Amino acid sequence: MEQNTNSQEDDSMVTNSKEKKRQTWSRPWDFYMSSVGVSIGLGNIWRFPYMCFKYGGGAFLIPYLLTLIVIVFPLMILEVSLSQSVRKGLAASWATIPLFKGISIASAMILFHTNLSYPVILTWVFKYLVSSFSSNLPWMSCDNEWNTEHCVSLWDPEKQYLDETNNASMIPVSNVTNQTGQILGTSSAEEFWNYGVLRISNGLSEIGRLNGELWSAKVIYVTATLPLILIIIVMVRGVTLEGASVGIYYYLKPNMTQLENPEVWIAAATQVLYSSGVCAAAVLTLGSYNNYHHNFIRDVTMIAFSNSFASFVCGFAVFSTLGSMAFRQNLTMNEVVQSGPGLVFIAYPQALAMLPLPQLWNVLFFLTILLLGFDSQFVYVESFCAFFMDSYPRLRNFHKYSREIFFAVCNAGFCLLGIIFVTEGGVYVFEIFNTFGTAGWSVFFVATCEFVAVGWTYGADRHWDEINRMVGYSRIRFVVTLVWKYIGPAICMTISIYYVTAHSPLSYASYVYPPWAQAICHIVATSSAMCIPLYAFYLVVTSRKPWSQLRRKVNTEETKHENIISEEEEML
Repeated sequence: MEQNTNSQEDDSMVTNSKEKKRQTWSRPWDFYMSSVGVSIGLGNIWRFPYMCFKYGGGAFLIPYLLTLIVIVFPLMILEVSLSQSVRKGLAASWATIPLFKGISIASAMILFHTNLSYPVILTWVFKYLVSSFSSNLPWMSCDNEWNTEHCVSLWDPEKQYLDETNNASMIPVSNVTNQTGQILGTSSAEEFWNYGVLRISNGLSEIGRLNGELWSAKVIYVTATLPLILIIIVMVRGVTLEGASVGIYYYLKPNMTQLENPEVWIAAATQVLYSSGVCAAAVLTLGSYNNYHHNFIRDVTMIAFSNSFASFVCGFAVFSTLGSMAFRQNLTMNEVVQSGPGLVFIAYPQALAMLPLPQLWNVLFFLTILLLGFDSQFVYVESFCAFFMDSYPRLRNFHKYSREIFFAVCNAGFCLLGIIFVTEGGVYVFEIFNTFGTAGWSVFFVATCEFVAVGWTYGADRHWDEINRMVGYSRIRFVVTLVWKYIGPAICMTISIYYVTAHSPLSYASYVYPPWAQAICHIVATSSAMCIPLYAFYLVVTSRKPWSQLRRKVNTEETKHENIISEEEEML
């Protein structure tokens, strides 16, 4: 379940009496629920299944879990402990290690890319939600204006598939074949995604017209809590389908030869960083509202487990459905459907279409996904705006409604800049930001700098002494500090270098991005990563402070006093 924590602060926080004081969570579990709300989102339901399918099913899970334990868990401890120790937001937290204050700027740029690209996923979901109210689900037939002559309906008496009992069966696949392997055409679900939703062009150079149906969804921002009940329903229905074991076997049994491919390891590491929200300031910002002695290590452990569990359940839902598709068509898992961002928009609707009252289940499912995404999006916008308001305090005080005005301006800007994502070529632009703006080598470079900043510049042991003062916990000290100093920066920097030098060119379906588009990809990534060295260079050149004050954070008397006040207020 998700909790939107930032747009409803009056309900979940108590305001301190002094204006300069940081607001504090009113309940011990607020931080955990809020962080779960950020980490469990579209990254689990939408991105994890298609990444897992693309990179070998079970083989993908091994590096995914290893990255979670070895990299993400220690990195979450680092970020939350840093912000909780000073009880300040993104900008002020990293300002305590002045040489690496550029990390806050880089994280803000990642948030900027996220706030541009993330809402387009919600527009796709909204399109499916609206279409689910139709008496005849549009992805079930070929009678729509966007369908081609090659369309094969999921229920077409003239092109139906006969199962082993010679009974007509639904054909929920991409390239539809008969029992002899002859290709009959493209499934109606695939055509709805490509031509009904995306209205996709031939490539990035053909941006095309604005898709008005998608644009209307970008102005809707609401919040709600989200249970995973419907995902579990889809999973239960999926595992009961005939042939579901084919997909489950592909999902759970790793092909060990796939582990020889470095792309699998890179993709798994990218996915777990993406879904956990590290390096994007969201978890760090939420941690700054904790009391000084809050047991964040317990929360971080549960957040990491909850995030992985949600991804695992979503994987079951998708792969069981794909297994049924492969079984019905006598195809392998790799042949049944193309991997890509549209995978779950093909698999989920088809699984729901096999339930009684399919319109009802589709409406509930896509409404749930929509609200799930809104919760995460609210935190991303809040974190981005809070960065500027913390950096420039005048933004908080220039008007009675200065906060509301600033948020409105930021959201209007995101909407205007996001128009390109809802054009006919918008999905190609989306893939650039999805792969290089919110993920990719830039995020791993930021992670490397975070490890170096705390592990070496400030000192891993010194920082853990501070953690010990906060929570009195030292059982995992040796392992975590070892990751901060050696394992974490080594792995993350290696992945960054691989991305730049040896990673496969970006592609979408059969379209391979041309060289000029590949250059744009790295420009997007560089826009965040280069903030760190550029700011460090600027600080060294312009600052007159001694080196010791540039590399070590100072726990000032004011900060200590604020922590004491917070403890006293909590006791009261």
